[in-house]
Amino acid sequence: MAEAKVLTKKDVQKAALTWFVSSHMTYNYQRLQAGAMTSMLGPVFQKLYGDNKEKIIEGCQRQMLYFNTEPRWGAIIPGMVVALEEAYATDPEGGVDGGLITEIKTALMGPLAGIGDTVWAGLMKPIFLSITLAWAMQGMIAGAWAYWLLAFGFDFGITYYMFMRGYKLGADSVDRFLEGGFVKTVTTAIGIVGMFCLGAMIVKYVGISAVLQIEMTTTTLDFGAILNKIVPSFVPLMMTLLAYWMQVKGKKVTTVLLVLFLIGFIGGAIGFLG
Repeated sequence: MAEAKVLTKKDVQKAALTWFVSSHMTYNYQRLQAGAMTSMLGPVFQKLYGDNKEKIIEGCQRQMLYFNTEPRWGAIIPGMVVALEEAYATDPEGGVDGGLITEIKTALMGPLAGIGDTVWAGLMKPIFLSITLAWAMQGMIAGAWAYWLLAFGFDFGITYYMFMRGYKLGADSVDRFLEGGFVKTVTTAIGIVGMFCLGAMIVKYVGISAVLQIEMTTTTLDFGAILNKIVPSFVPLMMTLLAYWMQVKGKKVTTVLLVLFLIGFIGGAIGFLG
């Protein structure tokens, strides 16, 4: 057997870049991200095991088991796996084995997927869109480029950082990451900012209001003005909350859109909404 080699920083950086590029490139519904994990670790196994094809095949087969997580915040897992595979190759009797590596991946992929999806899809995307949508709607191509730069910069930065932290801390990565309420603090802070941005987007982009006016003897009764005095942008807020409530109840997106269409159509036909 060829002597196991220790990975260099360049090797780990290459693995992190490969994961960033390929995490969904080989995505399929049988093994999900297992192909990307194996592709990322292929050069690592070659460096660790040299010409020992049996060990390389064994490692690849181990990584081709079902795996799926959020690819950016969850990048701590492949980073940690690289460290564990290196420990297993350099010291087979040191307590790390193939079964442990698989168990750690399986145990952590779900919780980190939840954290990553919440922070990225639920918080950061709306914040970036709230900043750049107004530019795009004004015909400024900078809006599209700005969103791409913000999303890509955040995406790559988080992926690289989490991957390298996973490698550096090894099996202790997730304990260190979750300890002290760090994740809760970050998600709470970003969530507050996200709610402010969501409120601003409702006012700016939900274009529906009460237009019914009733002529009276001495004055005109304007329902839109009355509702806005009760709660500013009352109708857009109610439509947004209705759509949110329907999705929480498990309604399909097509159902939500159909209900909103019917409300708009009927409200417009009777002259109440516009």
